[in-house]
Amino acid sequence: MQRDCGQASRERGTSLIEMMIAILVLTVGLISSMALVSVSVGSNARSKKGSTSTALAEMIIGQISSIPVARGVTSVTITDCAGNNITVNTSGTAGGAGANLTTSGSIDFTQTFSSVTAGYAMRYVVCGVSNGMQSTYDVRWNVKLLPSGKQEFVTVGAQSIGSSTVNPLASALPVNLRTVVGDDGN
Repeated sequence: MQRDCGQASRERGTSLIEMMIAILVLTVGLISSMALVSVSVGSNARSKKGSTSTALAEMIIGQISSIPVARGVTSVTITDCAGNNITVNTSGTAGGAGANLTTSGSIDFTQTFSSVTAGYAMRYVVCGVSNGMQSTYDVRWNVKLLPSGKQEFVTVGAQSIGSSTVNPLASALPVNLRTVVGDDGN
């Protein structure tokens, strides 16, 4: 069979423009993937800080709940992982004792730590299990004696100290928990 010289060969290679477009698409995909990983890491760190803040607030509520209202015991001592002994005052007053509250009833973290009544705030150190790193949390509480004299309304707030300059997405909002503790009057 004889080849027709009038027909041009239909085979051709990849042009430089096509290669540049393919590299651009690949680069955009890789950059997007890296951004997604960064957001995921920040979200994970924020979740960990929020979970730890919640656990610390629950611990303080548990400590305050373990002391009977108006029975003479006014404090307990806890120890953080750095060996700091911390006094937790458990007694309330009719107007509320301890950290200031906002108009919405949450702990006011704009109040300076040093101006919170002694025994109603702590800097609690949490140690990392696998990497040995420590994190410090600002935990504050307010205890208000209810009119019955047998119950207290407890508000506890906790937040991680310091913001993440490496990844601002890792910053967590303060946690606030509220409960009523004491005898139910029966």
